[in-house]
Amino acid sequence: LEAGSEPGVAMTSGSKVLPSYREVFSVLEGLGSLATSPEEVEKLLGDCSDFLKGCLDSFKPPSSASKAAVESGTVSGYGDKPLNLNESIRKVTVEASTRLALDEVQTYALLRRCLDEDKSPLPTACDDDLVVRLTRYYFAERLQLMKCIQALLERGTDAEHDDDDEVTPALAHARACLRDLLAGGLEEKLTGALCSHLRGSTPTRPAEYSKDRRRNAQLAKTWATQALEETQVMLDCAFYMYYSPAVRCSASGFARLAIAFEEGALGRAPASAAELVNNAWVDGERGEEYARETVNRFSDSFRAMCSVILIETMDLEDVVQSLNAADGGDTHAMLNVDAMKDVAKALGKWPSDATHGPVLLAWATLLSLAPSAASGLTPPPEADPAEMSARAAGGDAGFDSLLSLLRTDYIKGIGHACKSVLKNLFTASLAAFDVLPVQRLKPGELDTLLDILDELVEGQPILCEQFWGGSHGDGQEAPLMNLLVGCRERHPADGVPLLRALSALASGSAAAACALSFLSRSPTVATPTPGPGADVAGSIVPIGRDGEPTREWNLAMERWEGEYADYEQRRDMGWGGDAPPAPPLPAGPVRSTVALASAYLPGAAIPAGARGVAIDRMGSARDAADEEEGDGANEDDDEEDD
Repeated sequence: LEAGSEPGVAMTSGSKVLPSYREVFSVLEGLGSLATSPEEVEKLLGDCSDFLKGCLDSFKPPSSASKAAVESGTVSGYGDKPLNLNESIRKVTVEASTRLALDEVQTYALLRRCLDEDKSPLPTACDDDLVVRLTRYYFAERLQLMKCIQALLERGTDAEHDDDDEVTPALAHARACLRDLLAGGLEEKLTGALCSHLRGSTPTRPAEYSKDRRRNAQLAKTWATQALEETQVMLDCAFYMYYSPAVRCSASGFARLAIAFEEGALGRAPASAAELVNNAWVDGERGEEYARETVNRFSDSFRAMCSVILIETMDLEDVVQSLNAADGGDTHAMLNVDAMKDVAKALGKWPSDATHGPVLLAWATLLSLAPSAASGLTPPPEADPAEMSARAAGGDAGFDSLLSLLRTDYIKGIGHACKSVLKNLFTASLAAFDVLPVQRLKPGELDTLLDILDELVEGQPILCEQFWGGSHGDGQEAPLMNLLVGCRERHPADGVPLLRALSALASGSAAAACALSFLSRSPTVATPTPGPGADVAGSIVPIGRDGEPTREWNLAMERWEGEYADYEQRRDMGWGGDAPPAPPLPAGPVRSTVALASAYLPGAAIPAGARGVAIDRMGSARDAADEEEGDGANEDDDEEDD
């Protein structure tokens, strides 16, 4: 969505007529249809672009100028030509404007459209029923305005995946409109309105209908529901805006969002929630129950989206790319000392719990990678990587909190874009904190990582194909490939982790073919290592990258030989019945020095020189269950895959 990316397409604006956002949204939904006229799209978006730039601020409060225009009897804010208003409709419009707390000319435009929709005659009085109908219409238009912006942002995020031949003229006009909105300050307007809604400091609201307590409670409940719905759409808009490479969030912008998100979603229920519940009595007992369900649903989705947006604005994908770029990559908005101070201050008092954990994990990941991503950068004391890593791993935070986020109903039901952001967090954190290799993981830790992988990519063909396409490089997909290779090293001694991982990464025909190919190259034999006797010591040796026995193992063998000699001496003198010490065999790459026969391989043997992986039995599903039951009899046995 960079300026000039689609030559010959520009967006002009100049209309002062309040748009019908229902009509605009309907056109935007049909952009992919051949029946959609490019000329219609260009004119419609050109006429409304100034209003879209203002977001909800394009709905103005009452003003003396607009009131004077209506009372003069001539209005130019509705239709192509000025209209003459009779005395009764002037009075209705002014009174309705007061009730809606909306600009008089805009009120007249909404009033006429509402009446046209109902096929009703022009009213002669502003009664309560008319205000109710007009309020509902006004609320619907507010929501449609934000959905128009969301539709434009969604079309914009697809730009990098389109072939030039696939971009229709209508879609090109829509993207030109979006570029115009972004250049005109959409980010500031959108995030400002979002923060205000979360804090409860929303703009002017409709006035009470009458002296009827029930009607006023109904209005308050409807307005609270409206505020929650608007907040949800604005969160979606903010996500798609920052998902686009054309918009990068500054550190100060991140801090503003983080503070507002904490005050209005992460730290407590949304500001409008109490008003909704307090006025639900007008709908009876079931109404109060429904209000609580509504608040819980919105609260959960707000918390989820606030976390995803804050993670997204840290742009961990760009940080990882900077690690592999010869020139260090583009300048990242948060890879400087002042920016780190701003973010650290905003997140300084966040607790290490499941709600705040994913954002803390992302921040700790960025700080851990920062010195390598930006040459010469030393994080300030308030953004100490070690201290932040401890916070991100403490309490109920860490990978368990990321798994909890992925299992929320809202995240489970969305498309690949949000999952892509969380996948970038997962892979970057695996690299930043040196979580792998798999052999070092404790029982349960590998299961958590595989649960996260499953929630991220299962049923997401785009993400699965993205993994297989980039898994052999050193970039974003490398940590996931290391996780998969670690699971393969346990196969077939403990085949469940590999099969779980491949099952998750096999969505779509292309990804399934890659998963099957990977499985076909997996080890096929696993046997227990030889016993502790001196005659088999050294039959399996740990090897380094050069294929030779490691120095550490040679030293360990020298110590073992002394221990074994002591054991034999004690045994020969009848001093004890202790078991012989087992020769050292750390987990990792190994090579057999002799042919290895086993009762598990009747009539066959592993030939000398075969390479494999020594793995600790601890970590398999069976041993994890044994540990829980207190059965640890064979925990020190190793197995070998070939």
